[in-house]
Amino acid sequence: MAVEKQRLTVWGRIDWLIHQAFSNQESRLFSTVSNLVIMVIFFSIGSIVFESVTSLHDKYERFFKVSEYVAVAIFVVEYLGMVYVTRPIRKYTLGVWGIIDFLAIAPSLIQVLDLRQLKVARILRVLRFLRLMRILKLAKKVSDNYEDIKEQKYGTLKMDLQIYFITMFSVLIISSTLIFYAENAVPGTKFTNIPESMWWGIVTMTTVGYGDMSPETIAGRIVAGITSLCGLCLFAMLMNVVGKALMQGLFGHEDDESGADDGDAVMAGRGLMSVSERMDELVSLREQELVTPDEFEAKRRELVEHI
Repeated sequence: MAVEKQRLTVWGRIDWLIHQAFSNQESRLFSTVSNLVIMVIFFSIGSIVFESVTSLHDKYERFFKVSEYVAVAIFVVEYLGMVYVTRPIRKYTLGVWGIIDFLAIAPSLIQVLDLRQLKVARILRVLRFLRLMRILKLAKKVSDNYEDIKEQKYGTLKMDLQIYFITMFSVLIISSTLIFYAENAVPGTKFTNIPESMWWGIVTMTTVGYGDMSPETIAGRIVAGITSLCGLCLFAMLMNVVGKALMQGLFGHEDDESGADDGDAVMAGRGLMSVSERMDELVSLREQELVTPDEFEAKRRELVEHI
């Protein structure tokens, strides 16, 4: 009886630790686990990118294999932990993030098995690309905290910038990897590895188009077209972030609900500009379409009240 009670106590302790690590976002253990996973994600993505360089792969093949196994082991533990703490289980396993987490570890788990009898090298290449789904886990880590920060009296500018740069980094890595797999078999190709392809990714995302590297296959051109569109979306996203930063700098916190009662305090605290200068700046923002008509009218009325 005492032994059984002790077992229950031990299991209860383990159960508590698992929930603290994977579900209680306010716990120190949850923060530690999240930071560890983020570091492993960056390390794993870097390993995948540099492994595509033939000279590095041949020289450090054992290191790349060991680092992959370590990363997969950590991701498997995280996946099982999330399955354990989520009820119902299908809410996680069949959800977007659960599927992404599974796709991030599935290729490496399959490679552990003996797949030589399948004789499908092309499928294995696709599976290796799916390892890059881990990069989307970064977006998950940021989005988990975004709503909490937005509900508090803190600006979301820092989080907006994090989301923007993570999105840009994700598009760059994924597009560079896709173009590498699409073009590396073409004779005389310049897409010899992922780092080389990243130069093409940067040029295409910024719509500069130097022309020194261009895809020749249909798949490569499809990737190029999608990458260009993503670059335009990223530019629009950046303008939104910049516009929000300017609005916060001019008129205070975006989530300030105290209204006109403390408008004088906000204006006094930012008294480096006159009302007319603020009005000119507001008109400039409207002309650049960085604020909506409703936002423009609301801020204009607020400024008029302080004349």
